[in-house]
Amino acid sequence: MKTERKHRLLPLTLMLLALMACGKSPQGRSPAAAPGVSGRLEAGLRVLTFDPKAQDQHLCVYRGDYVRPELSTGEPFTLEIPALKVVQRFPGTADEPTHFKVPDAGSFVFRIGAAGGTIEAVEYRAATYREVSAKEAALQIANLKPVIVDVRTPGEFAGGHLEGAVLIPVQEFQRRLGELTPYKQVPVFVYCRSGNRSTVAAKLLVDSGFENVINLRRGIVDWTQEGLPVVK
Repeated sequence: MKTERKHRLLPLTLMLLALMACGKSPQGRSPAAAPGVSGRLEAGLRVLTFDPKAQDQHLCVYRGDYVRPELSTGEPFTLEIPALKVVQRFPGTADEPTHFKVPDAGSFVFRIGAAGGTIEAVEYRAATYREVSAKEAALQIANLKPVIVDVRTPGEFAGGHLEGAVLIPVQEFQRRLGELTPYKQVPVFVYCRSGNRSTVAAKLLVDSGFENVINLRRGIVDWTQEGLPVVK
């Protein structure tokens, strides 16, 4: 009987440990971060500061975040995250990416020389936020008539977008949030290619007081795979 109870409690214990890990961050939390989420948002990227000496660091991000890492000492470094296939030098050259993507929720081990730890990626949750599939999105758009915001690049937008969509690339989203202020009380529908950049944008909207934010969970890829229309 005690063994059975122990097995039932194990998943709960692991979940609590994961949540506790999200509360530990060497650089603390900025005003842009929710409780337990590490770093700060700059131009659509979550900036994480790592300690080059600590061997048991625990940082937390949202699933879908684009992460720009840095060292607390400001020195260049190589970051390795095997599960995300990241082996990258930061800062890189002008032709190299300044960030990496966290496309899935989960716990990811990282190394920076002798230092290391884990990055925990969690799903974003808020009372005024929801994620929908492409089919659900089509119904929401038809019934609610939301403001539609595309957060991809201009090139992606030109290649095909949802009818009536306004383009605000995620890199510009923080700076241009004021353009959407008149729509705080109405549904705002955001999308990108696969649902990652739009999650970042949706969080910024929710944090800014928007009351009804809808995110296309798998992006315009899912939309087109369902045979739903785009315009150019």
